[in-house]
Amino acid sequence: MSSLDSIIKNSLSKASTHTRGVYSQNPLTASEVIEMANSRVLTLAATVRPDGRPHLSPTDFVAVDGVFYLGVDEATARYRNLKQNPAVTVMLADDRKRQSILEGNAKFLDMNSGTATRVLEAEKKKYGWVTDALAEFQLVKVFTWKAK
Repeated sequence: MSSLDSIIKNSLSKASTHTRGVYSQNPLTASEVIEMANSRVLTLAATVRPDGRPHLSPTDFVAVDGVFYLGVDEATARYRNLKQNPAVTVMLADDRKRQSILEGNAKFLDMNSGTATRVLEAEKKKYGWVTDALAEFQLVKVFTWKAK
């Protein structure tokens, strides 16, 4: 979790004046971002199509042991996009109460691993279903905000 707090602070320190002005007002803590990831909020993932255009879609998203994971079905454009280009941005939005924008890269898990088993359990608990592929979300940049 201290690594997530560090990424949040580092992202703000390197942000543009405008972004820093907006997101430094009342940022979420790492534990609040993790809690948000495991709650039922609007969760969207943006990936890159082979032709370079963005692809935006709802996504399954959970945190297990402080690490974020995307649920991805192999029949989707998101899966094909991430196989070609692992760059992904996830937006978590809880109406106008709190928001998180997380940028990073997806690294697919071995579905027979113990990690995959734990992530599938968390996904089943949160959504009532599981996806046929999982990717660890390796964070590069995070911007968060919550209402006062």
